[in-house]
Amino acid sequence: MTNPDINWRESSLKSDQEIVRCLAETLGRPVGYGEKALGGFDPSGNSRLTVITTRSDVSVEQQIYDAVTSDEHNWVVFDKDDFKSDRDIAMYRLKCGEPAVLAKLGATEQQCVNYQEWCSAKGVPAAACEHQFFNVALNDASLPIRNVVIGSNTTIDGRMSRAAFRFSGFAIGRDSTGTPTQTAESVILTHLSFKGAGHVEDHGLDPDMIRSTGASHDIWIHKNSFSFTGDSAFDVKVGAHDITMSFNRVLDVKRATLHGSSDDHTIDAQITTTMHHNAFITSAPFYDEGRGTARRVPLLRRGSSHMFNNVFMNYYKDFASVRVGGTLLFEDNVFLGGTPVQSEKSDRGAAFDEWTTKRLSNNVVDDGNFTATGSFAWFSDDECVIDPTYEAAVPGGGGAARDLSQDYSEESRALIGMHKLRAGQDLVDYVNATAGKDGAVPFNSPLSEGRDAILALPHEACIR
Repeated sequence: MTNPDINWRESSLKSDQEIVRCLAETLGRPVGYGEKALGGFDPSGNSRLTVITTRSDVSVEQQIYDAVTSDEHNWVVFDKDDFKSDRDIAMYRLKCGEPAVLAKLGATEQQCVNYQEWCSAKGVPAAACEHQFFNVALNDASLPIRNVVIGSNTTIDGRMSRAAFRFSGFAIGRDSTGTPTQTAESVILTHLSFKGAGHVEDHGLDPDMIRSTGASHDIWIHKNSFSFTGDSAFDVKVGAHDITMSFNRVLDVKRATLHGSSDDHTIDAQITTTMHHNAFITSAPFYDEGRGTARRVPLLRRGSSHMFNNVFMNYYKDFASVRVGGTLLFEDNVFLGGTPVQSEKSDRGAAFDEWTTKRLSNNVVDDGNFTATGSFAWFSDDECVIDPTYEAAVPGGGGAARDLSQDYSEESRALIGMHKLRAGQDLVDYVNATAGKDGAVPFNSPLSEGRDAILALPHEACIR
């Protein structure tokens, strides 16, 4: 099943249940608050496998919509042959037949589906095409385009595919002005690529990549890659809870993970998330735009979040905001300051002092609890190799956060204890090697070759 040259239904496993069991077992299990997420795998034997193909009269986007909007157990994969090369998937295309969309674009349906054709017809240069189409022409809240809402018992698994979701992604559950209207449970999104068209504040279509909402629960957001997204990578709103976000790579995203969208939503007190082994990266070309805004990791209202073994590259200021009784436990995380951070002042020592004592420590803690332990900031080169000359502990603030790991099962706590690393170069290298769609197999999967083998891999730059 893990051989890219053997398609999903060409192995010795014949039934959907056998194939999905294999996929679930090789993916592994989440640790932390999302530990009960099974996605499309039904241990009772009712698992269904959906293979998305380009060789169908039904569009790829419609196939995905049909597969993920049911509450029946469904594990969604992508045909290994059809998706062996890069291919964009854009869920907005589901509405390209709507007269209001075509009128707003001044386009044919084909030009809506293929936005490069729209740009060519409008004389928009290629370099500005994505921005003009998605962030200008489609920036209209009245258009009937919204994130597709995922139902319960669903996995979207991008292993061995080169599919990439363009502009927007999915909502897990649904809400209306702070009240749940649809609750989904047991959802897994893994090994997917999400590529935005750049951040636009208050975009009319609210193009989050993953939004957990509506009191949805038992969710695992795992080994995905996010880049340049319009708004969030993975937001949590309106009481969604029991969520694990692990081994994701987030590149040049201004507002990565909002937890609670309003001080008035008392239901957000039930938000619980675990975020571990994620790479949050700001590249040098994006630094000037993102230096004061690449934050909300998380912006947390009322709920609780446990963050450990995450790596932040070129995050300059107030990465966290803990408000309205929220609780953030921040353990053994690393901040790296590359060339852009070091260039904030002509003297490197002064730049480091400015960064660590006035910027990283300037988090918003307003009636919240924020404890940081074992987390450190270092200067590094742009290959993410630590310079031990410049080191500082990352402080917390506000009231003391309780030990959120006590909410986990004994199995989760044991796995975390076995695999958690102290802040340092090994942690940076491990996260760099494993985070993201194409990273090495991490510890939670039985296919992992182990920490030592991963740390022995050739070093790669963390901005790539």
